[in-house]
Amino acid sequence: MVTEPPVRGTFAEAMRQVAPYLNLGWTFAVSVASGVLGGWWLDRKLGTRPWLLLGGALLGIAAAFVSFFRVVLPPSEGGGGNRGGGKE
Repeated sequence: MVTEPPVRGTFAEAMRQVAPYLNLGWTFAVSVASGVLGGWWLDRKLGTRPWLLLGGALLGIAAAFVSFFRVVLPPSEGGGGNRGGGKE
């Protein structure tokens, strides 16, 4: 009797499964950088140094964490997660 080797997924299947997690680093960096640069630019225009820079940094960090948790945490069951607008 010959046993078959275990079935292994393809590289493409593995990449599809991890793709949302591979993007997290860029999403985090872009969110924080956007907040910092936006706050810095507004500080220069309005002369409020360093308050808008700090506010923009905090806003960027908050946006980065929201994005992170949307990817990492599974959607809640029956908790108003219908983003499509239609009835299901």
